Amino acid sequence: MDNWLKVLVATACTVVIVGGAYYGWGQYTLHRESTARSERVEGARKELFDLAKAQSWETEKVRDFCKRYRGYLDTSLKGNDYAAALVRNCRALGYLF
Repeated sequence: MDNWLKVLVATACTVVIVGGAYYGWGQYTLHRESTARSERVEGARKELFDLAKAQSWETEKVRDFCKRYRGYLDTSLKGNDYAAALVRNCRALGYLF
């Protein structure tokens, strides 16, 4: 076999290996980011349920808690960043419209 053909085969193999590694790394990164986002969303949801003293099926308690907190945000908790973040989470998770 001529040397140029050996180089061509080696180059083709290298391209396939590098392409596969690039694709695999991209998929791994997407999965890792998706998992991290899901964990953050679940953590925020769990925090709302804990603060509302509600079980996982008691969404109405969480809605009432979010409505009360939104009212407090305009009065006694005005300027409180944590309260604003809670209300933002209530909206993002669909407990406050």
